Amino acid sequence: MAMFFAINMNAQEESYYPHAFVGVQGGVMRAYNGEGIDRKWSPMAAINLGYNFTQVFGLRLQANGSTWTADGVDYKSKVGNIDLDMLFNLSNVFFPNRNNFVNVIAIAGAPFNLAVPHSWVDNYAYSTAEGGDRWNTAWKVGGQLDFNIAKNFSFNLEGGTNYERQKNEGLHDNNKWWPYAMAGITYKFGFKKAKKVAPVAAPVVAEVVEEPKAEVAPAQPVVEEKKPAPQPKKEEPKPVVKPAKVAENIFFDLAKSDVTDAQNGKIDAIVKFANENPNAKISLVGYADKGTGTAAINKRLADQRVKTVKNLLVKKGIKANRISTDSKGDTVQPFANNDDNRVVIVVGE
Repeated sequence: MAMFFAINMNAQEESYYPHAFVGVQGGVMRAYNGEGIDRKWSPMAAINLGYNFTQVFGLRLQANGSTWTADGVDYKSKVGNIDLDMLFNLSNVFFPNRNNFVNVIAIAGAPFNLAVPHSWVDNYAYSTAEGGDRWNTAWKVGGQLDFNIAKNFSFNLEGGTNYERQKNEGLHDNNKWWPYAMAGITYKFGFKKAKKVAPVAAPVVAEVVEEPKAEVAPAQPVVEEKKPAPQPKKEEPKPVVKPAKVAENIFFDLAKSDVTDAQNGKIDAIVKFANENPNAKISLVGYADKGTGTAAINKRLADQRVKTVKNLLVKKGIKANRISTDSKGDTVQPFANNDDNRVVIVVGE
């Protein structure tokens, strides 16, 4: 089977999976059999058509061919393959980014070979043997380094080998290894556009509303003297204060748990609220987006994000016993847009 690794470079806001691709490759191929003639390294070309269904798994249909000669004898042969390959992107397994700059891809395939015996074209003694099957099946393993040089284009380096058991009983060198090495260009298309939904983050500001009490007119006493009746003292209306409350959403970058400069203003707003309302409690709940990573990785990220926000609040003077924390991982997605769920939601009241 084929294996891959990757280098995670940057996060993108657009969805890169699933998508289709076409490509061309060129390189060299050689046949080893341990018996009979030794083949030289010879030119090889391939055309690919495939589809990446997820960030990890894809399928590829490849047509490739080569024409090669042998050392020391008057011999030429043509070989052609139609391969059905499975592609496993290990970069997105270990670094769950939707557009890694370098993708390491494992390849496992089943080629159908068109080489023996009808494509042999000159005087090798066994080339005219009858009764051989034109089609031969094989197994294929390999790997590819795929470099994303632009949104729709990538450059790749691929190497691997086929193992073939030929059905032509007239030949002694039936078991063959076909190592190859190629480089090529791939065009990717059919990307799905990510939906953009504005996050709901509206802090509630405490309001003070004055509700004056109705004044009660004093009863008019019977004036028997010229002295004016004493007037009752007028009471000042008391303001009615609604409970103070604050809400902030602290967003994080992909696979990160540190608070960016753009989010520091929200931290300061929470600290200001807590200082102005010494009896208020602060609640922190951490989340991770379900579109990337695994459940275990996302749970750990959500825990780390909550811990980061709490440590910043404590560092700025908020007592730890006023802060409660919780972590949902990717089991709960508070926002419709996948990337907005890399968040810690803060509520103070």
